[in-house]
Amino acid sequence: MQKMILFISVFFMHSTIHGQTFTMGNKCYDQNKKGMSLLKEKKYQDALSTFTAMEKSCTTKDAKEAIAVGKAEALNGLGKYHEAITASDAALKVTKNNSLMGYYQKAIAQNKLKQYDASRASFAKVVDLTEKNKDTKARASNYATMSALYWRQMNDKDSANYFLDKAIALDPSNPRFIIQRGDMFVDEKNYDPAFVQYDKAVLMGKADAEMYAIRSNARIKSMQEKYHTVNAQELRAKMSPKEKELVCTDLKKAISLGLKDMKQDMFASLVCK
Repeated sequence: MQKMILFISVFFMHSTIHGQTFTMGNKCYDQNKKGMSLLKEKKYQDALSTFTAMEKSCTTKDAKEAIAVGKAEALNGLGKYHEAITASDAALKVTKNNSLMGYYQKAIAQNKLKQYDASRASFAKVVDLTEKNKDTKARASNYATMSALYWRQMNDKDSANYFLDKAIALDPSNPRFIIQRGDMFVDEKNYDPAFVQYDKAVLMGKADAEMYAIRSNARIKSMQEKYHTVNAQELRAKMSPKEKELVCTDLKKAISLGLKDMKQDMFASLVCK
């Protein structure tokens, strides 16, 4: 297993990954975003249910691919590797064997099943698809995608940071890559450097509701961990005036820019009076 992971790391050191942008209706987009968020949180069963629920109403080619690769990642997370391969094959079928993420998830499942030759062949397909893409910004997105997958699925932080460095070097004006690095710090409960990255993203022009929702979520998470409670009233009593100011500044900004989140609204009404 360790040999295979090492092979994967070296294999991608000299290749890029084809980034994917899915086109679909707003409702399907929101459902896909929810599913991806659940995958990030490693709530694999909930993610699988979310993607499965999309199948009846989200029927465009891009939506079908997004559903299939989302299900494949969730199934890999649940240890259902044979089913993950089936889901990956569905993504490959709908794209006529042009789904990078389909091949990627299939390779992970094959690796877990100790089908090492098949896994190498699937990764070779990833490289082949990548080499056909000459767009610099797309290659940067490819690296960022690989970074996220190494971080989330393989728990390989060195490779994740390496690929994100490559993404930023190729497309240094993309604030989403900076946010991604901040998110990685948050995942490690390292909040000060996370906000250095988030501040940088704001200065780069990413100053919308999404950005301030990310910031406020990180602020709240840091306070919940510091004071060992998720109860808003308890946090209000325990936070210092400075801490409350930092949390509420970002949260109020997100709400003023259009954030619609019942939990955040309730937190703001209880804490940010």
